Amino acid sequence: MTIVEMKSDGPRQPDADTVPAAEPAKEGPTEDVKIANTVADIVAGADDGGGQPIAFVYFKRHDYAIYRRGAPPQVVVAYSDAAATADQQIVAISPLLPLRDHLIRLIEDLPAKAQEHYRTQIADALRLGLERQLDTAKALLGEAIDAALAAQGRRGRLIYLQWTALALVPALILILWGGSYVQGHSGVHLLVMSVGAGALGAVLSIAIGIRARTVAIEGDWRSNAVDAAVRVGIGMISAGVLFLLLNSGIVANLSAGGVALTGKQMDWQVALVIGFAAGFLERLVPDLLEKGAPPAKPPVAQTSTGAAGVAPPGH
Repeated sequence: MTIVEMKSDGPRQPDADTVPAAEPAKEGPTEDVKIANTVADIVAGADDGGGQPIAFVYFKRHDYAIYRRGAPPQVVVAYSDAAATADQQIVAISPLLPLRDHLIRLIEDLPAKAQEHYRTQIADALRLGLERQLDTAKALLGEAIDAALAAQGRRGRLIYLQWTALALVPALILILWGGSYVQGHSGVHLLVMSVGAGALGAVLSIAIGIRARTVAIEGDWRSNAVDAAVRVGIGMISAGVLFLLLNSGIVANLSAGGVALTGKQMDWQVALVIGFAAGFLERLVPDLLEKGAPPAKPPVAQTSTGAAGVAPPGH
């Protein structure tokens, strides 16, 4: 019987596909532990030829068995006791290994119950491959990969939204603080309130993007958390910059609905709207700054000259 580990979580053995046939006997009483030396011996509770306990047997036929062992759990194939048949079985399922590896990487961060569901599908696909139904096995793994990607996306969006929601607390604090404690500091309270509103605008923009599936979700939760925090930070900075541009008069004569959005007479409602708009529309402040920048001067064309530095005839 040849045992092949279908998921490697540590350094590979010298033979990349085959687990060593057996390990030295363990010290202590082992009379109650059954060692599976043939396919027929593969049962839950026994130790396989690699010395690891068999946790669950997915499929068992007279010339192969597919089971789960180890921690983290690994899907393992015990090939036929006949070497020639085992070689044919290895060749038969080798085209499935890239799809299997892809699926294993996708489910690493999913809940344990979901991971076991996908391990069952891996075992079923390997069974189909061993039964010479390779196309069906590939289709099964392909569908499992699509489902795992969708599950990963749902989990990523939830994490993204959770970390984005954390910005609501400091945003509300900034708004309340600006409105209640620094009103006499010559417009500073309006700046603080605008920055808080910028965070709220960024949160709403992210929430709409998540609902519309336009937010790029990563497989790693840390990447989603960092991206959410960066987008909220950009919204807060943009809100502060836009408020200063309008309140200082650098951008002048701007109004909406008959209400002036510039100058020192800006009230707190306008400050909140400006901050919210800057946070919600990520490109608003960058586009405004680009329009306000002086146009680049075109390069001065130099008159061509001859070899001696004299302009050719006609110049």
